[in-house]
Amino acid sequence: MMLALPAAAQSTRVDTIAEEQAEKAKALGAEGPSRAETVILRLLLSPLLSGGDGVYPWFGSVFGGSGMAGGVGFLKRFENASYLNLQSGVSINGSMVVRGTFATPELWRDMLQMDANVQWLDAKSVSFYGFGQDSTRDARDQYDFNPLEISTNVTIKPVPHVFMTGSYNYSPMDTTRETPLFASADAPGLDEELTFHIARATLAYDWRPAPGYSTRGGLYRASFERSFESGDRPYSFNLQEYEVVQQLPLVREQFVLAARALVTLTQADAGHEVPVMLAPYLGSGSTLRAFGNRRFTDRNRVLLTGEYRWRPSRYLDMALFMDAGQVASDRREFDLNQFDVDVGIGARFHGPAFNALRFEISHGREGFRMTFAGSQPF
Repeated sequence: MMLALPAAAQSTRVDTIAEEQAEKAKALGAEGPSRAETVILRLLLSPLLSGGDGVYPWFGSVFGGSGMAGGVGFLKRFENASYLNLQSGVSINGSMVVRGTFATPELWRDMLQMDANVQWLDAKSVSFYGFGQDSTRDARDQYDFNPLEISTNVTIKPVPHVFMTGSYNYSPMDTTRETPLFASADAPGLDEELTFHIARATLAYDWRPAPGYSTRGGLYRASFERSFESGDRPYSFNLQEYEVVQQLPLVREQFVLAARALVTLTQADAGHEVPVMLAPYLGSGSTLRAFGNRRFTDRNRVLLTGEYRWRPSRYLDMALFMDAGQVASDRREFDLNQFDVDVGIGARFHGPAFNALRFEISHGREGFRMTFAGSQPF
């Protein structure tokens, strides 16, 4: 049997409960973001990420193999998705970069955009271990690389997610070695001043929500490149590159299976060689992560990567991963038994559409290696 209480009694009881909850709330304090989340939120307020203008901190890579770099940038946005972006940075080994990009407004019903780019690079102590998968870690040569790049890109987006890009790059460059380990015949292009005209055509289908960070979608890309050395030196070649990235979300995107396949093929002109500094390589924070920077170099490469990612918090991803890769002088020489493999675990701090910081530790046949980076591996 149910008994009805007087209205005054009910009101008194409700008031008492409300007072107790208020006292508890005072003792607990207001709920706020964790310390790590506060750091991420501060990064989100930078002009590059929040959609505004001004100076922002920059993290990334000066040149593949020079380690993580940091610096400063300036972004100015204009109407119709046009912008001016300036960056300068220094890596942990003293390499430096200064670059600028200007992108035009989106034209032709937002299906056409062009950009112009200038970059000066001073890469220090870039590693070269000789060509081939059987190169030894002790045979490490080092060179300084100083290219100037002036380039332009024209991108057409005929339908959603489809990108067709034509590019031209003018790039004079020189390399120097203090104590050469490899003879010139075994290290083509090093210790020479070269000038390249590079034309590239790219077709891509990219249905990821954001290239900088996403938990679903995929990228399918094919690029074709012609590198012509205009100083009558024997280093002209063609390059093809194919890439597939796929992400499969599980349980409301809290868990993600991610995979990548990358194939790079080159073909030198008759009597020519692919120069060391432009040749495909493996060994970096986005290829074979347990191996030194540019550990393996040759005319062709294959890379396979798989990751299992999960999100313990809004701004933190964890990942278990495996990389497998191989380089070869001839594409017919690839052998499943010759692939180098590594495994590892990593943590990534990120925002809704970008990766702020990545830390990983991995292990392969040459031991353990730690990676610090400012972007996703793929």
